[in-house]
Amino acid sequence: MLFIVTIIVACSLAAQGEKHEDGYKHLESKIEALSDSHNKLKRDMEEASRDVKRSQEKIDNLKQQNQALQLEVDSLKALTGDLASEQKSNNAMLNGKISETNKNLVSSQDAINNRTLWGVVVTLLVIISLFAVAWIILRRVKSGKLSMENTIDNVRKTQEKLQSAQEKLQEDSIKLDNELLQIADKQLSVASAKGNAKAEPDHSLVIKLAQEIARIETNLSKMDKSVRGYKQLVQAKDRMINNVKAYGYEIISLIGQDYNDGMQFQTRFVPDESLPEGKRVITGMIKMQVNYNGKMIQPAEIVVSQNI
Repeated sequence: MLFIVTIIVACSLAAQGEKHEDGYKHLESKIEALSDSHNKLKRDMEEASRDVKRSQEKIDNLKQQNQALQLEVDSLKALTGDLASEQKSNNAMLNGKISETNKNLVSSQDAINNRTLWGVVVTLLVIISLFAVAWIILRRVKSGKLSMENTIDNVRKTQEKLQSAQEKLQEDSIKLDNELLQIADKQLSVASAKGNAKAEPDHSLVIKLAQEIARIETNLSKMDKSVRGYKQLVQAKDRMINNVKAYGYEIISLIGQDYNDGMQFQTRFVPDESLPEGKRVITGMIKMQVNYNGKMIQPAEIVVSQNI
């Protein structure tokens, strides 16, 4: 009996030992699992900490960039203010130059008009004087007071005086035209500098200049090329026509071209029996044709000499 009880107690203790061993193993397994979770969580926290650090570095970098950009913005604002002040000053200066140039241009035009008027008056007086002298000479010849040789000599002297007066008027006219072109060139430069900021340019100055060039070309076509200043005026006129091309303008001269009925210009015809029969030639420009960027802004008005 005692033996049986001993065996039962031994079996019970053995069973309890096996249960404790299984419990230990289970606990060890849980501890290992918790340890793994802890290590993983620790790694995740370290990675998150590194991400936070990198993000903070990016934020600091962005702050620095923002500060630098703000400094640039402040600098640009200051520069814009300086440019605005400078532009205002330049506009005031340009307006002053334009006003001064306009006064000079008006003064030169008045001088040219007055000189032209006086030139016409003087020419008429010289012609009248020539006829008067010729009439007096003819009367003296008829009355026998002057010989034919003296008559011819007096007529020649009168003609020379008339030619000298005409050349002097032409030289003065050329000189004034040169001055006018110089003033117009300055005014064109000033006006174009001011007009760069405008969406639509003002064509009035170039059209006015084209009218002056038309008058100059017409006068040149009637002058002797040996007149003093003739070549310089031709060069100044051609230079002005080339200068306006830089601003998109084209001033077109038609003097010397043959005229045909297909030309769509306002035309004034004058008879000229010195031309071959049936010949029609453009001999004068009342208005030049003016183009801007390839588009006509003023049609030509011409004078045509014809023998029909």
